[in-house]
Amino acid sequence: MSGRVALVTGGGRGIGAAVARRLAREGVAVAVIDRDVRDAPGGLAIEADVSRPDEVSEAVDRAAGWGGGLHFAYNNAGVTGVRAGLADYPDDVFWRVQHVNVGGVLACMRAELRHMLAAGGGSIVNAASGAALAGVPFSGAYAASKHAIAGLTKTAAVEYAARGVRVNAVAPGLVRTDLVRGLDQETFVAAHPAGRAAEPEEVAEAVWWLLSAESFVTGVVLPVDGGLLARVPGLS
Repeated sequence: MSGRVALVTGGGRGIGAAVARRLAREGVAVAVIDRDVRDAPGGLAIEADVSRPDEVSEAVDRAAGWGGGLHFAYNNAGVTGVRAGLADYPDDVFWRVQHVNVGGVLACMRAELRHMLAAGGGSIVNAASGAALAGVPFSGAYAASKHAIAGLTKTAAVEYAARGVRVNAVAPGLVRTDLVRGLDQETFVAAHPAGRAAEPEEVAEAVWWLLSAESFVTGVVLPVDGGLLARVPGLS
């Protein structure tokens, strides 16, 4: 992977930052896009809001121009919304979550695909969630957005497989980042057969493999969840 160029959105902290560091260790030139980023491990820091397609297009073009192309992308930027039942979920928050999470991934993939297709191939990984594969009570906006990201991932994988671009997603369970500070972590941890939350670096390993693998893997939403989705409810 040395000498290749990668783009990581939401790379200023958490899983995104861990992915940027992992890629940089492999000699990849990494461009990090975030709303507030001052440092990019191994490369270029670009301030941009993924919910603004014009900013996304400009940022991706800048990253590709800086590195002489674009080979890999991890679309990580997103928001969680609020915890509320669907009957009472605030409309403005619901659509804000879709705008950032779904619209942001769509805008990023459109810009990334243009460069990868022009270069003859590439690899994209999107940040889904266990919420992309199951219902999550009181997190309807977040779950809806992550289900949509899974759908976009599989659709792009089918559309561009023959043109050399692989598109996959990771579906983490609970990960120790700033986004989970307001959750009842004890309850969430207890649901994981592994008995603990993941570290960002553990998710980064899965992202790195999906990006780098010279393989037939495309269209996959890969759980990285310590067995959370494999557990039969009610069984210990």
